[in-house]
Amino acid sequence: MKGSIRNLIVTSVLIVTAGGLAGCATATSSIESGNDIAAAATGNPVVFGKFRLIRNGNEARIGNDLLSTTATLTLKQAGSAEEFVGAVGADGEFAWALEPGFYRVASIGFDNRGERVEPITNFTFKVNGDHEAVYIGTVTLEATFDSGYYGLNGVVDGYSVSNDCASDCARRLAQLGLSSGDLATALMYQPRPVASTN
Repeated sequence: MKGSIRNLIVTSVLIVTAGGLAGCATATSSIESGNDIAAAATGNPVVFGKFRLIRNGNEARIGNDLLSTTATLTLKQAGSAEEFVGAVGADGEFAWALEPGFYRVASIGFDNRGERVEPITNFTFKVNGDHEAVYIGTVTLEATFDSGYYGLNGVVDGYSVSNDCASDCARRLAQLGLSSGDLATALMYQPRPVASTN
């Protein structure tokens, strides 16, 4: 049962397996330094932030080494059918060069006991082309997993987005070789549903 999770319980969002990405998707690694930005040479703003996974009450170690959980955020740009799958780097930090525009975080994928899970989300943010760096916050996903009769069961307990720029931005911008004087903050948020007039 490659890439599947049976009998998955869902509370507020649907958790689906990520055995493959449907449609047209662009995958990219997280930018780790100014050299990566120079190599990309896109001229687009660098969007950065952090992902935290709280699994069964404990914070999971995020990264690409053997003892860490790998993670990705799947983005969709408004007006485009293409998906962008951005890798999350060490300590849950990520940075990608993105075109200016509105984006939706469609899902967050991560590993759990050898299975890939990908809860669907609905966070949005705007990349302003007037700045070289855009901070979108720290998104925290809390989930509970256990072994059930038919396999692994999971429940997404909730999501939150926090503004940790005061503690994270200066260090992260220095790593990326970017100026703190050309930074915009555009925290991810969940749009409120439009009230019905009927």
